[in-house]
Amino acid sequence: MGFDGRKFSRNAAIIAGAVVLGGFFVVKGVIPNLVPKNFDVVEPGKVYRSGELTSGAMERVLEDNSIVLVIDLGAHHTGLDGARREARTVEVLGVRRVLLPLFGDGTGDPNRYVEALRQMRGAEGAVLVHCAAGAQRTGVAIALYRMIEDGWSMDEALAEAQKYGYDPADNPKLRAYLERWKGAIVESLNTGESIAYDGASAE
Repeated sequence: MGFDGRKFSRNAAIIAGAVVLGGFFVVKGVIPNLVPKNFDVVEPGKVYRSGELTSGAMERVLEDNSIVLVIDLGAHHTGLDGARREARTVEVLGVRRVLLPLFGDGTGDPNRYVEALRQMRGAEGAVLVHCAAGAQRTGVAIALYRMIEDGWSMDEALAEAQKYGYDPADNPKLRAYLERWKGAIVESLNTGESIAYDGASAE
């Protein structure tokens, strides 16, 4: 029986398709549950950061780090399945969740960063701060935490943010936002007074 090129090609195509589908399943379905997106420790036992997490990854991160509060800066669009899954996962685990959505570039109502910092200060246990990518909004929140709580300079805080995906060339608004609002955020934290913000622009 001779070599059947057409049968060989057909079988090769089937195998290649199976490999591609298998790879897609691993990348989309397995890895996100095993490797929490952009996750890291800010301060052991106190503050952690990440991007959007699958239910499996969220459960593992919360349990492994004894997290009592999740601060979501906009990981999901309101009403989407991802947001509902996260809310259910956190509720089932008995963890409190605070939603403080901001613009994807890290700008938005500075009062929400004030509230995030206030929640981080007042939490009786570890806190997870996250957004979609864990780079811009989370980057601002953690940069503010570093400057206000740890005494870092803005350059030091933003250098750390770059390790998690913040690119100053791609998003120049982030530094400008911090320069504009940091003083008002500190004052609001100290006085309890809200910051006047008209919401007219992302900055």
